[in-house]
Amino acid sequence: MKYMNAMARLLALLLAALMLTGMLALAEPAETEAPEAEAVEAVEGEAEEPTEEEEPAETEAPAEAEDNSYGLIYSANNPIPDIAERVRPAIVQVVTKVESWDADTRTADVYDAGSGSACYIRPLENGEGGYLLTNYHVIQDTDVYTAEWLDGTVSDLELVGYDDGSDIAILKFEGPVPGDAEPIPLGDSEALRIGELAIIIGNPGIDDVMFGSVSAGIISGLERADPGLGNFSHHITTIQIDAALTAGYSGGALLNAKGEMVGIPVIYTLGEGMNFCIPISAVKGFIDQIIDSGNVVRPRMGVTVVTIDGPDEAMRRFPPIGAQVYSVEKGTPADKAGLQEKDVITEANGIRVKSSRDLVDAVDQCGEGEPMKLVVYRYEYDDDGNIKGGYEVLNLELELEIID
Repeated sequence: MKYMNAMARLLALLLAALMLTGMLALAEPAETEAPEAEAVEAVEGEAEEPTEEEEPAETEAPAEAEDNSYGLIYSANNPIPDIAERVRPAIVQVVTKVESWDADTRTADVYDAGSGSACYIRPLENGEGGYLLTNYHVIQDTDVYTAEWLDGTVSDLELVGYDDGSDIAILKFEGPVPGDAEPIPLGDSEALRIGELAIIIGNPGIDDVMFGSVSAGIISGLERADPGLGNFSHHITTIQIDAALTAGYSGGALLNAKGEMVGIPVIYTLGEGMNFCIPISAVKGFIDQIIDSGNVVRPRMGVTVVTIDGPDEAMRRFPPIGAQVYSVEKGTPADKAGLQEKDVITEANGIRVKSSRDLVDAVDQCGEGEPMKLVVYRYEYDDDGNIKGGYEVLNLELELEIID
């Protein structure tokens, strides 16, 4: 009997062991194989072929646009200290003087006229000296020029030439370049974007000049028409900035986040935070012309015009408002196209012309060899210069030329 009971217990233990082994075998695939296969699939899928949802995360907004923003000045990547260290030595104060002669006392004199800023932009070919870029209004109607550099060095300057149409002038100094000054690289103002960083370096102040002052803000607007500056006799648009500017910054440098010069401050405030600069790309060609020849030559039509007032629409005895031809130079594009004295130009390349300035602006927007389409009203006059009545409308086309 004891043997039978022992055998029964042994069989029960064997059966329990077999049942436990089966349960473990059934549970093993669910715990190890399935999750492992899914994990491998997921990892391979991410590494070999990103889904469409994941691609935008890899191609977010370009870092360059973000790097040019005003927020840079509050970051560890603030470029202004390095730019200021490199550019400040290349910004000089230009002091201008006027010569006088008194015929009664037969004495000559020279007296101070004013001051502004200028930028060292190009060395002389022999390396002993260089060219400074400033505003024409800084040196206008003056005779003697000197530059004071950041390190206190004073250089005599020679006026190479100027263009009052775009308010720029080029001065030259000879001798060793003072201190650590290096030419400021000229950038591309046409690549500017509204909202990006704007850095101004200049020498504000009249009696007490604050050399190498740095101001910063953003590009507030582009291609602003002449906002009442009165600085330009030819067509030019300006860059609007909100950086703080005062007298003395004229002729200084507007710089981008790369430290490239993209404009020239002209100092005019329509209101707080509204200042304007000449785009460097608009005057690069003029800078080269002045350095090469001392002046700027623009393509033109070959006419002299005056503003004529009148009705918006032509009437039999009253010419419309426009630019009336005063004279025509022989052999010029205007002469070849058939323009005559007293013709009234009312349209140029689709732009309504209501004054001689409007026509100059239209011409300035065309380059040498480019076509200019004109709408012209021609009236018939008697021997006394009075309009007989009636007119004809002409559509003329000409190509602008450089005229000596």
